[in-house]
Amino acid sequence: MKPGPYRPRNAMLASWLALCLIPACTPCARAQDNPNTQKPVAAPGPMLSQGLWDLDTPQFTLRLVRSSQTVAALLPKGAAGFDFTPGDLLTERSANGYYHLGDLTLRLRLGHAGAWKNYSTAIARTPVTALSPAGDALAAADLSPTLAADIPLKITRTWALENGKLVLRFSLTNRTTESVEVGALGIPLIFNNVLDHRSLEEAHAKCSFYDPSIGEDAGYLQVTRLSGHGPALLVVPDGKTPFEAYNPILDKPGTWGAQPVFTDPTARGITFEGFYEWMAHSQAMPSGNGRTSRNGIRRPR
Repeated sequence: MKPGPYRPRNAMLASWLALCLIPACTPCARAQDNPNTQKPVAAPGPMLSQGLWDLDTPQFTLRLVRSSQTVAALLPKGAAGFDFTPGDLLTERSANGYYHLGDLTLRLRLGHAGAWKNYSTAIARTPVTALSPAGDALAAADLSPTLAADIPLKITRTWALENGKLVLRFSLTNRTTESVEVGALGIPLIFNNVLDHRSLEEAHAKCSFYDPSIGEDAGYLQVTRLSGHGPALLVVPDGKTPFEAYNPILDKPGTWGAQPVFTDPTARGITFEGFYEWMAHSQAMPSGNGRTSRNGIRRPR
Protein backbone atom coordinates (compact mmCIF):
# COMPACT_ATOMS: atom_id res chain seq x y z
CA MET A 1 0.00 0.00 0.00
CA LYS A 2 1.30 3.46 -0.85
CA PRO A 3 1.99 5.76 2.12
CA GLY A 4 -0.12 8.82 2.82
CA PRO A 5 -3.74 9.45 3.77
CA TYR A 6 -6.46 7.43 2.16
CA ARG A 7 -9.65 9.35 1.39
CA PRO A 8 -12.56 7.03 0.66
CA ARG A 9 -15.11 8.33 -1.81
CA ASN A 10 -18.02 7.68 0.50
CA ALA A 11 -16.31 9.17 3.59
CA MET A 12 -16.67 5.90 5.46
CA LEU A 13 -13.93 4.25 7.51
CA ALA A 14 -15.04 0.66 7.13
CA SER A 15 -13.33 -2.18 8.92
CA TRP A 16 -14.31 -5.37 10.67
CA LEU A 17 -12.29 -8.19 12.23
CA ALA A 18 -13.38 -11.76 12.91
CA LEU A 19 -12.35 -14.25 15.59
CA CYS A 20 -12.79 -17.90 14.67
CA LEU A 21 -12.48 -21.00 16.80
CA ILE A 22 -10.62 -23.83 15.02
CA PRO A 23 -9.37 -27.23 16.18
CA ALA A 24 -5.78 -27.02 17.41
CA CYS A 25 -3.24 -29.32 15.78
CA THR A 26 -0.06 -27.79 17.16
CA PRO A 27 2.22 -29.70 19.54
CA CYS A 28 2.13 -28.88 23.22
CA ALA A 29 4.03 -25.65 23.85
CA ARG A 30 6.51 -25.18 26.68
CA ALA A 31 5.71 -22.42 29.16
CA GLN A 32 8.38 -20.58 31.11
CA ASP A 33 8.75 -21.03 34.84
CA ASN A 34 8.85 -17.90 37.00
CA PRO A 35 10.00 -17.37 40.58
CA ASN A 36 7.27 -18.29 43.03
CA THR A 37 6.99 -14.77 44.41
CA GLN A 38 4.04 -13.52 46.43
CA LYS A 39 1.66 -11.27 44.52
CA PRO A 40 0.16 -8.28 46.34
CA VAL A 41 -3.62 -8.42 46.75
CA ALA A 42 -5.20 -5.90 44.39
CA ALA A 43 -8.26 -3.79 45.18
CA PRO A 44 -11.00 -3.63 42.53
CA GLY A 45 -10.78 -0.56 40.32
CA PRO A 46 -13.77 1.75 39.77
CA MET A 47 -14.55 0.13 36.41
CA LEU A 48 -15.82 -2.95 38.31
CA SER A 49 -18.30 -1.02 40.46
CA GLN A 50 -21.27 -1.98 38.27
CA GLY A 51 -20.38 -5.66 38.07
CA LEU A 52 -20.22 -8.01 35.09
CA TRP A 53 -22.66 -9.15 32.41
CA ASP A 54 -22.79 -12.52 30.59
CA LEU A 55 -23.94 -12.81 26.98
CA ASP A 56 -24.43 -16.17 25.27
CA THR A 57 -23.39 -16.81 21.66
CA PRO A 58 -23.16 -20.06 19.67
CA GLN A 59 -19.39 -20.29 20.17
CA PHE A 60 -18.64 -18.22 23.27
CA THR A 61 -19.84 -17.02 26.59
CA LEU A 62 -18.96 -13.32 26.37
CA ARG A 63 -18.56 -11.69 29.78
CA LEU A 64 -18.54 -7.89 29.70
CA VAL A 65 -17.67 -5.31 32.34
CA ARG A 66 -20.94 -3.38 32.67
CA SER A 67 -19.41 0.07 33.14
CA SER A 68 -17.05 -0.13 30.13
CA GLN A 69 -18.61 -2.91 28.01
CA THR A 70 -15.07 -4.26 27.51
CA VAL A 71 -14.37 -7.98 27.79
CA ALA A 72 -14.01 -9.51 31.24
CA ALA A 73 -13.79 -13.07 29.82
CA LEU A 74 -14.09 -14.80 26.45
CA LEU A 75 -14.98 -18.43 27.16
CA PRO A 76 -15.16 -20.83 24.18
CA LYS A 77 -17.92 -23.42 24.41
CA GLY A 78 -16.83 -26.94 25.33
CA ALA A 79 -13.42 -25.91 26.70
CA ALA A 80 -14.12 -26.52 30.42
CA GLY A 81 -14.05 -22.85 31.41
CA PHE A 82 -10.89 -21.88 29.51
CA ASP A 83 -10.65 -18.10 28.95
CA PHE A 84 -8.75 -16.54 26.03
CA THR A 85 -8.39 -13.28 27.98
CA PRO A 86 -6.57 -12.65 31.29
CA GLY A 87 -9.93 -12.70 33.06
CA ASP A 88 -8.45 -14.23 36.21
CA LEU A 89 -6.43 -11.00 36.56
CA LEU A 90 -9.37 -8.69 35.96
CA THR A 91 -9.23 -7.15 39.44
CA GLU A 92 -5.50 -6.44 39.17
CA ARG A 93 -6.02 -4.93 35.70
CA SER A 94 -9.14 -2.86 36.54
CA ALA A 95 -7.33 0.42 37.23
CA ASN A 96 -7.00 3.28 34.76
CA GLY A 97 -4.54 2.67 31.94
CA TYR A 98 -4.94 -1.10 31.52
CA TYR A 99 -6.22 -2.15 28.12
CA HIS A 100 -8.98 -4.71 27.65
CA LEU A 101 -10.51 -6.33 24.58
CA GLY A 102 -13.00 -3.79 23.25
CA ASP A 103 -10.85 -0.70 23.87
CA LEU A 104 -9.77 1.67 21.11
CA THR A 105 -6.87 4.07 20.48
CA LEU A 106 -6.84 6.83 17.87
CA ARG A 107 -4.57 9.53 16.48
CA LEU A 108 -6.58 12.42 15.01
CA ARG A 109 -6.17 15.92 13.65
CA LEU A 110 -8.51 18.59 12.33
CA GLY A 111 -8.01 19.34 8.66
CA HIS A 112 -4.88 18.04 6.96
CA ALA A 113 -2.12 20.15 8.51
CA GLY A 114 -2.95 20.55 12.19
CA ALA A 115 -1.26 18.91 15.17
CA TRP A 116 -1.98 15.24 15.80
CA LYS A 117 -3.70 14.36 19.10
CA ASN A 118 -3.93 10.93 20.69
CA TYR A 119 -7.01 9.42 22.32
CA SER A 120 -7.69 6.23 24.27
CA THR A 121 -10.73 4.66 25.90
CA ALA A 122 -8.55 3.20 28.67
CA ILE A 123 -6.55 6.14 30.01
CA ALA A 124 -9.25 7.52 32.36
CA ARG A 125 -12.15 5.12 32.89
CA THR A 126 -15.60 6.66 33.13
CA PRO A 127 -18.73 4.54 32.63
CA VAL A 128 -19.82 4.54 29.00
CA THR A 129 -23.40 5.34 28.02
CA ALA A 130 -25.32 2.14 27.32
CA LEU A 131 -27.46 2.21 24.17
CA SER A 132 -30.41 0.03 23.23
CA PRO A 133 -29.10 -2.76 20.96
CA ALA A 134 -30.93 -3.14 17.66
CA GLY A 135 -31.12 -5.98 15.16
CA ASP A 136 -28.41 -8.59 15.79
CA ALA A 137 -26.64 -6.40 18.37
CA LEU A 138 -26.08 -7.89 21.82
CA ALA A 139 -24.82 -4.70 23.51
CA ALA A 140 -24.02 -1.16 22.42
CA ALA A 141 -22.52 1.94 24.01
CA ASP A 142 -21.56 5.54 23.32
CA LEU A 143 -17.87 5.82 24.34
CA SER A 144 -17.88 9.61 24.70
CA PRO A 145 -17.75 9.63 28.55
CA THR A 146 -14.47 7.66 28.64
CA LEU A 147 -12.74 9.76 25.94
CA ALA A 148 -11.23 13.22 26.26
CA ALA A 149 -13.84 15.98 25.97
CA ASP A 150 -12.09 17.62 23.00
CA ILE A 151 -12.29 14.58 20.70
CA PRO A 152 -13.94 15.67 17.44
CA LEU A 153 -15.59 12.30 16.83
CA LYS A 154 -18.52 10.52 18.42
CA ILE A 155 -17.63 6.84 18.80
CA THR A 156 -20.08 4.04 19.47
CA ARG A 157 -19.22 0.38 19.99
CA THR A 158 -21.47 -2.60 19.29
CA TRP A 159 -21.14 -6.28 20.17
CA ALA A 160 -23.27 -8.29 17.73
CA LEU A 161 -23.82 -11.66 16.07
CA GLU A 162 -23.44 -12.06 12.32
CA ASN A 163 -24.07 -15.50 10.83
CA GLY A 164 -23.54 -16.91 14.31
CA LYS A 165 -20.17 -15.15 14.73
CA LEU A 166 -19.37 -12.70 17.50
CA VAL A 167 -18.70 -9.23 16.08
CA LEU A 168 -17.26 -6.08 17.62
CA ARG A 169 -17.82 -2.87 15.64
CA PHE A 170 -16.90 0.76 16.18
CA SER A 171 -18.76 3.61 14.47
CA LEU A 172 -16.95 6.96 14.18
CA THR A 173 -19.03 10.07 13.44
CA ASN A 174 -17.57 13.49 12.67
CA ARG A 175 -19.49 15.86 14.91
CA THR A 176 -17.63 19.03 13.84
CA THR A 177 -17.88 21.35 10.84
CA GLU A 178 -14.24 20.65 9.90
CA SER A 179 -12.73 17.60 8.26
CA VAL A 180 -11.04 15.13 10.62
CA GLU A 181 -8.13 12.91 9.61
CA VAL A 182 -7.65 9.56 11.38
CA GLY A 183 -3.90 8.94 11.27
CA ALA A 184 -3.99 5.66 13.16
CA LEU A 185 -6.61 3.43 14.70
CA GLY A 186 -5.61 0.66 17.09
CA ILE A 187 -7.72 -2.16 18.48
CA PRO A 188 -5.84 -3.68 21.45
CA LEU A 189 -5.92 -7.47 21.19
CA ILE A 190 -5.67 -8.47 24.83
CA PHE A 191 -5.31 -12.22 25.26
CA ASN A 192 -3.81 -14.24 28.10
CA ASN A 193 -0.06 -14.53 27.78
CA VAL A 194 0.47 -13.58 31.43
CA LEU A 195 3.04 -16.16 32.58
CA ASP A 196 4.33 -14.28 35.64
CA HIS A 197 3.59 -15.82 39.05
CA ARG A 198 2.29 -19.03 37.46
CA SER A 199 3.59 -22.56 37.74
CA LEU A 200 4.29 -24.45 34.52
CA GLU A 201 1.07 -26.43 34.99
CA GLU A 202 -1.03 -23.31 35.58
CA ALA A 203 0.48 -21.52 32.57
CA HIS A 204 -0.29 -24.51 30.35
CA ALA A 205 -3.86 -24.60 31.62
CA LYS A 206 -4.64 -20.87 31.35
CA CYS A 207 -2.35 -19.14 28.85
CA SER A 208 -2.02 -18.75 25.09
CA PHE A 209 0.46 -17.47 22.56
CA TYR A 210 -0.14 -15.42 19.42
CA ASP A 211 0.93 -15.68 15.82
CA PRO A 212 0.13 -12.67 13.58
CA SER A 213 0.10 -12.59 9.81
CA ILE A 214 0.28 -8.95 8.73
CA GLY A 215 -1.32 -9.19 5.32
CA GLU A 216 -3.65 -6.21 4.82
CA ASP A 217 -7.19 -7.52 4.13
CA ALA A 218 -5.87 -11.11 4.17
CA GLY A 219 -4.14 -10.67 7.54
CA TYR A 220 -5.12 -12.56 10.68
CA LEU A 221 -4.08 -13.32 14.23
CA GLN A 222 -4.09 -16.87 15.60
CA VAL A 223 -4.32 -17.40 19.35
CA THR A 224 -3.29 -20.94 20.37
CA ARG A 225 -3.65 -22.42 23.84
CA LEU A 226 -0.29 -23.02 25.48
CA SER A 227 -1.33 -26.59 26.25
CA GLY A 228 -1.75 -27.32 22.54
CA HIS A 229 -5.35 -28.39 23.09
CA GLY A 230 -8.18 -26.96 21.00
CA PRO A 231 -9.95 -24.85 20.26
CA ALA A 232 -7.63 -22.21 18.80
CA LEU A 233 -8.85 -18.72 18.00
CA LEU A 234 -8.52 -16.77 14.74
CA VAL A 235 -8.98 -13.02 14.42
CA VAL A 236 -9.58 -12.26 10.75
CA PRO A 237 -10.87 -9.27 8.74
CA ASP A 238 -14.57 -9.19 7.97
CA GLY A 239 -14.98 -6.56 5.32
CA LYS A 240 -12.39 -3.79 4.96
CA THR A 241 -10.10 -3.94 7.99
CA PRO A 242 -6.49 -3.91 6.73
CA PHE A 243 -4.06 -5.56 9.14
CA GLU A 244 -1.21 -3.10 8.64
CA ALA A 245 0.85 -3.30 11.85
CA TYR A 246 1.13 -5.37 15.01
CA ASN A 247 2.81 -3.25 17.66
CA PRO A 248 3.44 -3.94 21.36
CA ILE A 249 1.65 -1.67 23.80
CA LEU A 250 4.67 -0.47 25.75
CA ASP A 251 4.86 -0.09 29.52
CA LYS A 252 6.59 3.29 29.89
CA PRO A 253 5.79 6.62 28.20
CA GLY A 254 8.66 7.64 25.96
CA THR A 255 9.99 4.09 25.54
CA TRP A 256 10.73 3.69 21.84
CA GLY A 257 8.71 6.86 21.26
CA ALA A 258 5.49 5.62 22.91
CA GLN A 259 2.95 8.30 23.78
CA PRO A 260 1.43 8.08 27.31
CA VAL A 261 -2.04 7.11 26.05
CA PHE A 262 -0.56 4.18 24.10
CA THR A 263 1.08 2.51 27.11
CA ASP A 264 -0.16 -0.08 29.60
CA PRO A 265 1.14 -0.48 33.20
CA THR A 266 1.86 -4.18 32.63
CA ALA A 267 5.65 -4.59 32.84
CA ARG A 268 7.44 -5.71 29.68
CA GLY A 269 8.74 -9.27 29.68
CA ILE A 270 7.28 -12.68 28.95
CA THR A 271 3.95 -11.39 30.29
CA PHE A 272 3.79 -8.62 27.74
CA GLU A 273 4.14 -10.79 24.66
CA GLY A 274 0.51 -10.57 23.64
CA PHE A 275 -0.58 -6.98 24.20
CA TYR A 276 -0.76 -5.64 20.66
CA GLU A 277 -2.85 -3.45 18.42
CA TRP A 278 -4.52 -4.01 15.07
CA MET A 279 -3.73 -0.80 13.21
CA ALA A 280 -5.62 0.87 10.37
CA HIS A 281 -4.12 3.31 7.90
CA SER A 282 -4.66 7.06 7.64
CA GLN A 283 -8.11 8.04 6.43
CA ALA A 284 -10.05 11.28 6.13
CA MET A 285 -13.58 12.13 7.24
CA PRO A 286 -15.01 15.20 5.44
CA SER A 287 -16.53 18.07 7.37
CA GLY A 288 -20.18 18.14 8.23
CA ASN A 289 -22.07 16.62 11.14
CA GLY A 290 -23.24 13.07 10.70
CA ARG A 291 -20.36 11.80 8.56
CA THR A 292 -19.91 8.29 9.88
CA SER A 293 -17.38 5.50 9.56
CA ARG A 294 -17.42 1.98 10.96
CA ASN A 295 -14.57 -0.03 12.41
CA GLY A 296 -14.70 -3.19 14.40
CA ILE A 297 -13.73 -6.71 15.41
CA ARG A 298 -15.45 -10.00 14.78
CA ARG A 299 -14.92 -13.36 16.46
CA PRO A 300 -16.25 -16.42 14.69
CA ARG A 301 -15.90 -20.21 14.82
